[in-house]
Amino acid sequence: MATKKQPKGIINSSATFLAYQQSIISHPNYKGMPDIYKDDKTIQWETPSNRTSGKFQFTHDKRLEWWKNKAKEIGIDVHSNHWISKVAKEIHPTKEKPCKVCGRIMDIRFCYLGVNLIKRIEKLDFYNYDLELNNTTHVEEFIKDFTDLYGEKAFDSLPQLFKCKQINNIPHLGNDANTWCEWIHDNYIPLEPKNFLSPGAMSNAPDRLDGFHTFNICCRSKADKGRSKENLASYATDRRAFELWTDGNWIVANKLMGIVNSDKKIQTFGCANKGSTLNTDHSSTISADHIGPISLGFSHREEFQLLCNSCNSAKNNRMYLTDVEHLIEQEKNGINVVSWYAAPIWNLCKHKVTDSSTALRLSRIMRDNRGFALSLINYIFEQGHPLFLLTLLNLEYANYTYALIDYTVSEKNIITSRFKKEDSNLQYVSNQKVRKIRVAFESIVEYANKDSRNILEINDSEIETLKSQLLQEISEIEDSLKDKNSELYTILTKDDDKDNELKSFISNYNTQDIVAFQKGNELMIKIMEKVAKLLEKNWDGPRYSREIE
Repeated sequence: MATKKQPKGIINSSATFLAYQQSIISHPNYKGMPDIYKDDKTIQWETPSNRTSGKFQFTHDKRLEWWKNKAKEIGIDVHSNHWISKVAKEIHPTKEKPCKVCGRIMDIRFCYLGVNLIKRIEKLDFYNYDLELNNTTHVEEFIKDFTDLYGEKAFDSLPQLFKCKQINNIPHLGNDANTWCEWIHDNYIPLEPKNFLSPGAMSNAPDRLDGFHTFNICCRSKADKGRSKENLASYATDRRAFELWTDGNWIVANKLMGIVNSDKKIQTFGCANKGSTLNTDHSSTISADHIGPISLGFSHREEFQLLCNSCNSAKNNRMYLTDVEHLIEQEKNGINVVSWYAAPIWNLCKHKVTDSSTALRLSRIMRDNRGFALSLINYIFEQGHPLFLLTLLNLEYANYTYALIDYTVSEKNIITSRFKKEDSNLQYVSNQKVRKIRVAFESIVEYANKDSRNILEINDSEIETLKSQLLQEISEIEDSLKDKNSELYTILTKDDDKDNELKSFISNYNTQDIVAFQKGNELMIKIMEKVAKLLEKNWDGPRYSREIE
């Protein structure tokens, strides 16, 4: 008999996990959990925050209220840091959960070796890699194996190995592994020293019924679509989409980034976060950080913050309070820091940021805004209007070459630069524009087709009306522009090499054609202004205010 094909993206639950689900929903600690069952009587384990319609569209909100009531019941302040993860850990009956994929049972507490601890171990002059260290190695198992293998040297190194922000003075407990394990269990693990120890399952309430990710760390890189190797590789595609559809002088920004990466003198300035409480030694190579992340819609500028690779990677596509404050100050000096599609949401929400929590909230809301904007660009392309979209690519910057005059590094380790602008030769101009056009359209299609995104669904009649008006406006152009548009669309939708045909197209492309699309650009801004108002209304909603470790 033929076997039914597994739907794409669906992962069969391990038998252990299925049994675990039943034990959780029947446990008194989870009594009153809203909407436990779907209409087909299967367990509704996951309740994402991006549902905007259907019978269970408010389940996420209802469960958030359940978690708040549970917090009050057990005496945890809902205004405290990480309150919801504290509740999830406190009420969990066993402190262990199986992985949905492989069934491996792991501790939900911070019990497994973190990246910084592993780095410290590997730097020890006597460590010879005889021990296998990874993020599934339990800290107590490590201590026993480590001290068995290296004896007195290992015991002597333990206080320095485990030193962290939460505890600086670690006692010398002698040469007994059990004593060390007991101390770690009672005194170190409860401190949750991030980057030194990690939980077996990350907190994710109220999205998951028990408050934890279904995939344990043993399988998360393989099972979580957002963390698979395939999708980690596609992050490069995403970045291309962010960079190429962003305002500002992209050529100068890239030049300055290259200078940061190659100039030995700049490397001596060190990391801007040095001296902070972040768990890193800041010893890695210095890299250029867009203070306003390109991935959130901030502009290319002749300015970067110097961060070590560890801090830059940890920051990812979020902002800190200091970033927001700096960007607002730059605006006061007349500098445009944000792209057209992000300006409305930035202007509505930037003054709501008062601390690290609200800075993260702004990052999340701008992420949703970006997702809509890039989807809109792809929609316009699908409707056959690439000529209009060329007006968004800032191709005019490619008409010039830029030579560095000088740079300065501030006390806050922010580098700014001055460049001399000169006319570029025609061939080089053409090559730069061709590449940008080709890659920009390829990346936007790939971005839109990636099916693992948690993009907020926005269904609004006014937005749909504006989109219809936009399509009508950019369709009502003179015949010569219609011919150019058809030509460009044909080129861009071909499977084979496009560069030669794009070169020919660019040679006949008149930048004055942009004027014909001015009303279309105005409608694009109106759409994003409407999107911004809808997003801003949810500033205090669970999608943006929730805590996820």
